[in-house]
Amino acid sequence: MTSTVVNSTLIQSSDVCSNKWLTLASGSTRVKMTAAQCRSRRGGFINRDDVPAASSDALSTLSNLNPGWVNITKEDTDTPFQYAVETDLRMQDQSVTMLQGLISEGQQHTMSHIGLAETSTLLQSLKDAKLIRAKSWGLDAGSQSFTAPRNGSLVLGGYDASSIGEGWFSYEIPKSNLVRERSCPLQVQITQMELDVQVGQNKIPVERPVTGGSPLAACIEPYDNQFRFPTSILDNIKRMLGGDSALVNPSQYPNIYSVEPGLVYNSSANISFSMTLTIENGLTVEIPSHELVRPLRGLDTGGVPIVNSSLTEVQVFAQEGPLEGPVLGKVFLSQVLYLFVNHENSTFSLARQNLGQTFLDVKSSGSCPSVPASTKTDKGLIAVGVVLGFLIIGLICYTIYRCCKAPWVTNNPDPEIEQIQPPGHPNFLEIPTPPRPSVEES
Repeated sequence: MTSTVVNSTLIQSSDVCSNKWLTLASGSTRVKMTAAQCRSRRGGFINRDDVPAASSDALSTLSNLNPGWVNITKEDTDTPFQYAVETDLRMQDQSVTMLQGLISEGQQHTMSHIGLAETSTLLQSLKDAKLIRAKSWGLDAGSQSFTAPRNGSLVLGGYDASSIGEGWFSYEIPKSNLVRERSCPLQVQITQMELDVQVGQNKIPVERPVTGGSPLAACIEPYDNQFRFPTSILDNIKRMLGGDSALVNPSQYPNIYSVEPGLVYNSSANISFSMTLTIENGLTVEIPSHELVRPLRGLDTGGVPIVNSSLTEVQVFAQEGPLEGPVLGKVFLSQVLYLFVNHENSTFSLARQNLGQTFLDVKSSGSCPSVPASTKTDKGLIAVGVVLGFLIIGLICYTIYRCCKAPWVTNNPDPEIEQIQPPGHPNFLEIPTPPRPSVEES
């Protein structure tokens, strides 16, 4: 899965499903996974004996490259990287050799990570091999809604122009990438949060736990599915939904393992819950109830995906997130928001999407030529479905387009040209970055 917490590609090894790691905490309850549930939770794994080990120096290299991973795993392991491998990452007829870390311990993760943070080794390796022109990527996170799922796509070195419906909202990637204690390059300021709840026939008055006078810094993180909020906001949501007494404890559904546990209630409560967020620079996003509320999904004891329709899960993580960092995950991005990250000039942008597109119109970076559109089931790029509520990203399922010397001409506004070309270049068109509020010295 795409991750902005790490710069390296991190792969699950079979060690992470040893008996030691089959029991984990879910709130105040200890949950025991079967080995099959663990394997499904991790999206599969490799046996580290089947791949060539890297030198011992590589372990310190991985730690230095991934301070966010070191911090986020320190709660349950003192050795964030026990093993490293030098492996080829194959993409159709192309490959790059990379240092990759093996995840062998801990519970602060689900699937393997495709590291796309500021100094991503994957993006740098692809650029060095001239497989992409710029260290940039575009993501359509799709939707994990039970009633209206939608596929997504990942583009490395560019973006999918067919997904862009309106103009870009652009933001800077700050040099200090911490939100509270969590590594977070894609930071936004939430200037207003509006919660709209109805439980059965009881319409709860709208509440606004975040207003312009006290904005909330939050991370956009595609690796996470659900919202993660500080305890004060989490408690506010729980209270509106009926309080702690209305929550269903995991011990009451022992035959289903919830991979990323949200707030679980009996379906008979008939919960309707929507959220409207206003982000700095005027972007307003409404997350409707069909995206926030769904039947409980998880894994049976054999690791097979199942649904328990007698229980309802609200897509807000049941605990305060790791390192207290508020997170806007894929549920947020599902609301027709296309994410484009450009590490060449330390910016990221959000745009409202066109829905119902049946092709990918890939725009490469710099002066590369435009590429013919391909269907979402073609060889190009990642066309992924909804599996277990996760956006499954296969490392071999995308196409990297080689840049050529021929000029690239397009009539559509293009953030790659607008942001990567240097001033003075004939294609240079600067997208203004909204100014950050200044802090006056006293």
